[in-house]
Amino acid sequence: MARTKHLSNRSSSRPRKRFHFGRSPGQRTPADANRPATPSGATPRTTATRSRDTPQGAPSQSKQQPRRRRFRPGVVALREIRNLQKTWNLLIPFAPFVRLVREITHFYSKEVNRWTPEALVAIQEAAETHMIEMFEDAYLCAIHAKRVTLMQKDIHLARRIGGRRHW
Repeated sequence: MARTKHLSNRSSSRPRKRFHFGRSPGQRTPADANRPATPSGATPRTTATRSRDTPQGAPSQSKQQPRRRRFRPGVVALREIRNLQKTWNLLIPFAPFVRLVREITHFYSKEVNRWTPEALVAIQEAAETHMIEMFEDAYLCAIHAKRVTLMQKDIHLARRIGGRRHW
């Protein structure tokens, strides 16, 4: 006996569930606009009281602000990374870095208390380069652990494996 394909008999009265990706649950599509918002097809009740401030034909005073565009997760972070990689300016603010250098210098040597601006910029560039390399190595450790989030243990592991002398 030949095999035949049997189609399922679906009742058309039951609405199909639609998945709305990329939208919040409160937003409606143009296809949903012709359906009532309340369940079971009941029409929503309108209240008889209206605001007495504006006449019926005049537009309302409180206009809704256009909603800001919401980017997908990770898009803004990648854009910031690209912009920061293009720039050549230093990331750590100069004044707090100078205070930290002076504090560390005072801790190790009481005699040295004057720095030229060129020396401070050179130290800051070296410190930022060292930190960037350390974060790159730590992020590789996080990826190796099948994670995306950078954790403190990744930084410790990167420092131990690095083979460089860490002061």
